[in-house]
Amino acid sequence: MKRLLSIGILAAALTLPTLAAPAAAAPTATPTAGAATVSARGDLVFLSGDPWHPSSPLEVRVLNTGKTATKGFFVLRLPQGVDLTSGGDCRTDGGAPRTWLCGGTELRAGDDRAYPLTVTSSTAEPAFGTSAWGSVAGRDAAGVTEAPAEFRINWPDRTSLRLRATAGPVADGVTTVRVRVTNTGTFDLGGYSLNIATPAGARVTAPTCSDSGRMNGVGCEILRNRSLADGATDSFDVRVAVTGDAKTVRLWLAPTTRYTNKDTSVTLRLTGSGGSGAGDATTAPPTADATTTPGATTTPEAQLPRTGSPATTFGLVGAVLLVVGAGLLLIPRRRVRRG
Repeated sequence: MKRLLSIGILAAALTLPTLAAPAAAAPTATPTAGAATVSARGDLVFLSGDPWHPSSPLEVRVLNTGKTATKGFFVLRLPQGVDLTSGGDCRTDGGAPRTWLCGGTELRAGDDRAYPLTVTSSTAEPAFGTSAWGSVAGRDAAGVTEAPAEFRINWPDRTSLRLRATAGPVADGVTTVRVRVTNTGTFDLGGYSLNIATPAGARVTAPTCSDSGRMNGVGCEILRNRSLADGATDSFDVRVAVTGDAKTVRLWLAPTTRYTNKDTSVTLRLTGSGGSGAGDATTAPPTADATTTPGATTTPEAQLPRTGSPATTFGLVGAVLLVVGAGLLLIPRRRVRRG
């Protein structure tokens, strides 16, 4: 029995130090850039405008840090879900995914130049309240490239936007719907969309409907790509051609996943006497935005380092304690028999 107990204690002593040892940290990648004499930095990006594909200017500043004149290039890398649409004299860089080589203007020693670019969200679905990272790296005429410098790309936040609408009487087959959209959020809105579902016999004639295809065969999408300050109201008229009997049309703000309030939809009855709507309650979007952006990341909370597989660790410790416990239980049993 003493021999069995000794084996259990020895197994515990040999196993526990191994379980407590931390896992080896992954090696940190080291930039392979040489002594570059061209440096590049990109500004923070706030996407806005078209809520489905918001865009933003991106300014990249290139500086010649050397002692002689050289052509100043920069390498631009964008995350999945963001595309370069214009500016910077850019071309794809050697087939590298989502990478462009831009610039090339000769810079004297100590001189710099700003390159205005435009980047646009290319996610399949609209994204709100998320962010991702791009990077720029200066490159000189000899091809020596500095270590990349990151810049942040922010998608629009979720907010509240209120819709009100009234319809004038149908006269000579036409009615005018007065639309009022109020920014009830806490920051300026870069753009929104108004959708109008029309039945057979009703058709929006003004303003021009978007050609995005999102409302084809159902009605009209009106994009309002303009800044709307918090507390301000955007008012405009929508003309609807009506044939036959009275028609019912529904108006709502889109994308619906952006808005945290309920009064974003109005249903109007178009008749000879006109109609109004104060904003029908609709199901509010969830408090946490479920829309994700491919390749986009949010800042994660700090986590404690993990030192190994929890399941394996607890399994081995349990086995050792079982052996020790079995040995301790056998000792009193043998004493009883002796007595």
